[in-house]
Amino acid sequence: MKNTPWLVIGAGAIGLFWACKLEKLGNKVHLVYRSESPGKKITLESLTNEDGQQQITATKHKIKSFAAAELSEQYDNVLLCTKSFDLKDAFLKVAGHITDDANIACLCNGIGAQEELQSVLSDNQTLWAGITSEGVLKIEANHIKHTGLGDTYFGEWRPSTPAKTFPIDSLTVTNIRQRMIEKLAVNAVINPITAIFNIHNGDILNDEFKPLVSATLSELANIFSHPKFSYAEQSQHLTCENLKNRVNTIAQLTRLNRSSMHEDIRLQRQTENSFISGFLLNNSPIDLPIQQLLFNGIAFPEQREETQKKLLSIT
Repeated sequence: MKNTPWLVIGAGAIGLFWACKLEKLGNKVHLVYRSESPGKKITLESLTNEDGQQQITATKHKIKSFAAAELSEQYDNVLLCTKSFDLKDAFLKVAGHITDDANIACLCNGIGAQEELQSVLSDNQTLWAGITSEGVLKIEANHIKHTGLGDTYFGEWRPSTPAKTFPIDSLTVTNIRQRMIEKLAVNAVINPITAIFNIHNGDILNDEFKPLVSATLSELANIFSHPKFSYAEQSQHLTCENLKNRVNTIAQLTRLNRSSMHEDIRLQRQTENSFISGFLLNNSPIDLPIQQLLFNGIAFPEQREETQKKLLSIT
């Protein structure tokens, strides 16, 4: 592999975190920001020390930051950490600086943006779809806090023969689409419900929301077991009980957190609704009335109060 810098696109919490992580692994890193430069040093408050033991430590990482128009080098390894709806455009802004056989990795919520990105890559560029459960909070433009230990995996979006290995070997998996469906299933419950009702993740376990959550899980299990669902091969194992265990576990582990969709609504930002509930609605062979309600509750703020009533009336 050529010894060129990694190009990390996106200076949000996850982008800054991965810029620091890649630098810590011995890589040179160039970071592309859109609106606010993080400067030359990024402070990372970690949950573990260098020996991997749990201990809050603060480290500073030297990272070169650029606006997209300021780039001058060519890059073999790229990591996009943007919102799903920004993914393709963020890549196109730097595409002239990406080599023809580059590894293009992305970490974004939902499903759909990956195929949009794949459509603009050259035949010899490899798209690595990724998922992460790391918790990171952006405190300032150049200051992030690691709030929850998690795992990150990357897999080829279009598997090749023989299978390739991600530049960071230990993060490579061969079943990335299955893992993405599993994460999407959890997001399709926790994200819209917490955003519509303005609650923390753990609150969905309260008695008030149990009928809604139960009905949502049942509806998801129906689509995941349907032979005509476009990801049926990767979702057959997601029974109602399996989904319940996954959602309950994540809601408990992140009970004091607010979902990304909740924060997008609170800060009046565009959400990834179209790549979560929207993806399910567009790819389902059956009607999904609850996902439709959840989608509408996010997409149409003026209907939110009425949507709350409809959702809470579900038995």
